[in-house]
Amino acid sequence: MSGDRWDSLLDQDWSKAWDSLPEAPALVARPKSAQITLRLPASLVERVKRVAVARSLPYHALVRSWLVDALRESLIPAGELALEPQAVQLNVKLDQDVLDQLKARADELRRPYHRLAREWVDAALEREEQALGLAASPARRPATKDLVVLLLHAANPDGQDAIRGMTRLQKLLFVVEQTLGAQSGGFYAYDYGPFNEQVNDTVEALALAGFLHGPDAASAAPPSFAEMIATTSERAGPRTSEEFALNAQGHEAADRLVRSNRAYEQLFERIRQVRAQWDKPDLVERVYETWPQYAERSVIKDEVAARRARRTRNA
Repeated sequence: MSGDRWDSLLDQDWSKAWDSLPEAPALVARPKSAQITLRLPASLVERVKRVAVARSLPYHALVRSWLVDALRESLIPAGELALEPQAVQLNVKLDQDVLDQLKARADELRRPYHRLAREWVDAALEREEQALGLAASPARRPATKDLVVLLLHAANPDGQDAIRGMTRLQKLLFVVEQTLGAQSGGFYAYDYGPFNEQVNDTVEALALAGFLHGPDAASAAPPSFAEMIATTSERAGPRTSEEFALNAQGHEAADRLVRSNRAYEQLFERIRQVRAQWDKPDLVERVYETWPQYAERSVIKDEVAARRARRTRNA
């Protein structure tokens, strides 16, 4: 192109032609479909499948419809998630525009978009179960090991995280499980109130793993026969000489557990509330009074009742 021709093009007013120009193509063509990967509790996925069967729909399509409906109706979820590890991965295909809208809505609500999608699925599932007359499946209880670690990671009203005595540890863990309302954790009425032998086994496993302070920490040598007999005879007794506390490694493991997902954050907060409200001198009396059916076989039932009466008189 000659210089004169080039200069004339530069000098020409192109403003009137600007609006008539076609849109420039995207540098990278966006796919029409996308996918969101949700991590959900196993029990929740089973409930979704049960509703899908009742609706005669594929469960992936059912979840996709719930997300689209929630976007269309601009729903604001309550923000409560089940206190259960999110152990199952669910892949849901969406239109790219729907995923963009989901992300924009999550930004408006100041929530991660994966969490917002999980909350919408949880809320829609409850509505569907009610509409179909399906009773919600009971939530799976967290592992005893996780509950013990989180209980020892929390602090009592005095700011102490250690728990003195197996009896006290058993009672606090019993209260935690009662507040969770999950499936039975294995507690039953025994000589000193609610008792679960799995708690003893869990504490021993944590000690062997090197998560606990004190003489009960890991030992490479197997116990002698006399030690095993003594342990067996004392497992359910009021062992108050022991103190259970996490060491630095145990607290690090508890921190990782709390940070692993939202469900464990909520679980730890509930356990902290239990310790703040229950880990007091009158713990055993309150447990006996609140759940008398677990005190029926107690050999110290009269002693506990007498202590409760003295506290009431002195209050």
